Amino acid sequence: MGSYITLGIGKLEVDWGKNSNFFDHSPLFRPSDVKEIPYLYANDVAIEQEGYSRKLSRISRRLDLLGYDCVSAESMYKRAALECTDSGFSITLPFEAYRNAVKKLDISNPDMSKMEEVDFSDRRNLGLYVAKSVLDQPEIKSLPCAEAIPGREVCGTPHEATEYFLQGLNPYIILRFLADNPANADVELYWYYYDVVHNGWVEREQIVKELAPENKILLVTEGTSDALVLRKSIEELYPDISDFFEFIDVTEKFPFTGTGNLYNFCVALCQIKIQNQVMVVFDNDTAGIEKCRKALELVRPRSFMITRLPDHPDFSEFPTIGPHGESIDNINGRAVAIECFLDHSSTDLLPKVRWGSYNKGERKYQGELESKDEYVRAFKSANLTSGEYNTTKLKYLVDWLISEWLHRINR
Repeated sequence: MGSYITLGIGKLEVDWGKNSNFFDHSPLFRPSDVKEIPYLYANDVAIEQEGYSRKLSRISRRLDLLGYDCVSAESMYKRAALECTDSGFSITLPFEAYRNAVKKLDISNPDMSKMEEVDFSDRRNLGLYVAKSVLDQPEIKSLPCAEAIPGREVCGTPHEATEYFLQGLNPYIILRFLADNPANADVELYWYYYDVVHNGWVEREQIVKELAPENKILLVTEGTSDALVLRKSIEELYPDISDFFEFIDVTEKFPFTGTGNLYNFCVALCQIKIQNQVMVVFDNDTAGIEKCRKALELVRPRSFMITRLPDHPDFSEFPTIGPHGESIDNINGRAVAIECFLDHSSTDLLPKVRWGSYNKGERKYQGELESKDEYVRAFKSANLTSGEYNTTKLKYLVDWLISEWLHRINR
């Protein structure tokens, strides 16, 4: 008869496979998510055995980085709608209406009465349950979900055509939108793999493993502090997705630290037509802006992104000192380095940018945060989750970089 492997959430099945034929869902999890989980066998016998388990609220960012963020999901939805014409109907249900309808569903306590008239083999099908639940909402009932294609013979009703379409959507899209409902935050997503491993169809190492290299993003920055700050911030503040990021360790004497050499590194990667996922981050200062603009002119694959550190409202009025004395200036695009995002109250020093050389090409002065090594030293020894270190700007920075990465294809 063989052995089954199932991805499930609550009472519903997201996906299933048999023996060695199944989709690899391990990127949704980390090896630390392996634990004893309840397996339900014949006659409702429950046995605790090894499997993956992660709360839905801790899946959403992983899905984003795997390519199932809202923007990408909309593209997939519209493409699937254009291809779903076998019944003679074209799907007209707007993506936003579908997304909002899914977000309303409380999967922690599903109404299984919707599935009573469904074939027994499909009664726990998440896709079908969500399709029926979406089409049952008053807001959706008032919309034209499908229309007959002129000159085509139709099969069934518009409702049936829409249900068929929604049922067939990629289940990761469904999971991503369900995760946006706070009521679903603590619902566990399980991957029941014990039977296929125990019965010899696959090795445990084929399922319990680290994230594959092709899913990782290499973050390349200008200096030693940049990599250190980003690594520690992501590891401590974003542990659910920290395995998606790798960093160039500039302490190992890589030959491209600094703005000018970072640009040369971009040129080299373009020349070898690198296929890895790479995100190069320049400083948001005068020199960084100049080189970033130049680097953006390079011909590169979509997987190779070039950006800079973000502007921040707090940097629009920042203490500075220069040839004409002290003043309050906007340092965005002129003197923003990664140290500017650290907690400046972590030392007894008053943060201040000192203006240096004048860049004729940019017609701006280049500035640098004074005593930045002191701020980095305090950051190194800080526990970022204790509440004692102000991580507001660091979270802003990481969120901005993730957003930049997710929206790179749509620019």
